[in-house]
Amino acid sequence: MEKEKAFQILSELAKNKYPMNNLGMEDYGYLMREHEVECFSHTSLTNENVVRIKEVMDKLGKDLINLGKDYERFVMIIEYNSQNELMMNEMAPIHEFCEEFVKDKKLCWGLSQHDDIDRVKITLVASR
Repeated sequence: MEKEKAFQILSELAKNKYPMNNLGMEDYGYLMREHEVECFSHTSLTNENVVRIKEVMDKLGKDLINLGKDYERFVMIIEYNSQNELMMNEMAPIHEFCEEFVKDKKLCWGLSQHDDIDRVKITLVASR
């Protein structure tokens, strides 16, 4: 998938976190070889609240089912436009996704505002 995006996310998470703040491509290569990292990223097709999140979460769920692998750790980045902010009721599809796929596994997630994004984009990095 978007391996460069996964590396970018890992680098952002590692910023100012000694000793991880010096992640390089060789480190990312190790992560890919040793931990089977996969990156999935989808953008909503609609701006309608709740629907936009649900359609992206459904695509992410299909990605995970199609791979048929059991992942242990997840990083989820939710990006949205500040002009069309996320509503509390939009978190329900994310909660349902976590109940089905993450359950008792480790999940780190965050929100990010980007004015150059028209809709909602969710990137999921999964590792074993």
